[in-house]
Amino acid sequence: MKKLVALMMAALMVLSLAACAGGGQTSSQAPETTKAPETTKAPETTEAPEQILEDTNHAIWAAHGQYLLADGTENAWNGKDSDLYEKSALTAIKLSDVEKIDKNLYETLKTKDVKYLYTIDLVFGTNDAGWTSNFLKDGKLYRANGSYCFKVAQCTVDIDGNNKVYAEDQWISDPRTAYVEALTPDTVFYPTWQEEKDEYGFAWDQNPVVIGGAGVYTLVLAQYKAVSAAGTPGYGAAMILKEAKDGIAYEEIVDYVPADHKYGIVGSFNNWGEAADVEMAADGENTWKGEVELKAGDEFKVRADSDWTYNWGPEEGNFKAEEDGTYVVTVTFDGEGNGTASFEKK
Repeated sequence: MKKLVALMMAALMVLSLAACAGGGQTSSQAPETTKAPETTKAPETTEAPEQILEDTNHAIWAAHGQYLLADGTENAWNGKDSDLYEKSALTAIKLSDVEKIDKNLYETLKTKDVKYLYTIDLVFGTNDAGWTSNFLKDGKLYRANGSYCFKVAQCTVDIDGNNKVYAEDQWISDPRTAYVEALTPDTVFYPTWQEEKDEYGFAWDQNPVVIGGAGVYTLVLAQYKAVSAAGTPGYGAAMILKEAKDGIAYEEIVDYVPADHKYGIVGSFNNWGEAADVEMAADGENTWKGEVELKAGDEFKVRADSDWTYNWGPEEGNFKAEEDGTYVVTVTFDGEGNGTASFEKK
């Protein structure tokens, strides 16, 4: 009997242990983990590339004048051959390109509403153009060799077979359509933007002058979206000196004293000075006269000291003989040294 009870007690203990082993977990699978919700990434935005500010209405913007191009070629005014037009053509650039040329200029141009933007390297003041032009700096008048002078024109092109014929469509500057401001006034002088000459004799049709000394300059020329009007420039020009060079010095203009000079007649009759000028003699305090034999069609002027620094003729161009004969040529000065020339047939 005791043995039976012991067996029953053992069986009950085994059943109890089996129940305890299965009661902690109902599945052999690992518990599921909760994933964080996926986020949608915003699409990347691509900025439009910066555009070259090129004028597609014109074939080229051409630099004009008797200075040197960067390759040493002497430039010329309008009417030059097509190869020289293309050599003197400015290059269209992006606004950000200006930062590599000059950071201050870049900051200035960022404040402007620029429509077109061009540049070219030019060499000023190292060759003799054979004539002069005046400029104003710090309230003083100076005279510069013509190799410091320049202009730019927007040009069209007419293609005739293999030939290209360029023509100036818009001069920069012009009193009606192209008022230019000097963005670097220490290196470039722009004359008064008006048709009537100011107190110094400047008006729009005179040449801009490089006034920073002889050297290689980068010209940067911008056309603004604003249209030129009184007080509102439509263009901005800068000259950035890249390399100073030995060249022709500027000359300060002082009061002209007529009696300190000699006067002569020069013209087509002596190949414009290849032969000696015809001397003129004093006729009173402020007048000089001379006689010259001319053929019909001969052109002539009066000049001082056999040089073109001071010369007198009609307001535009040269005097012209209408028929063969002897002509009396006169130059007369007022009390301020301003001369007026005239002539008559003897």
